[in-house]
Amino acid sequence: MKVEPKVSKIRKRDGRIVDFDKSRITNAIYKAIKAVKFGDRELAEKLSDQVVRIVNERFAGKIPSVE
Repeated sequence: MKVEPKVSKIRKRDGRIVDFDKSRITNAIYKAIKAVKFGDRELAEKLSDQVVRIVNERFAGKIPSVE
């Protein structure tokens, strides 16, 4: 099931605050999956949904940082 982010902004490493973009998480996971040759884009989507769920729980009403 697709999970929509409740967090709208994120703080970058350089301190800038930018829009939260779930696709960046999905793409990073997919690149890691390809590097180890285990899984596919669908797995990356499922894992990024889990990440967004955790971010939603831990950072509701806050601006998380990339780290």
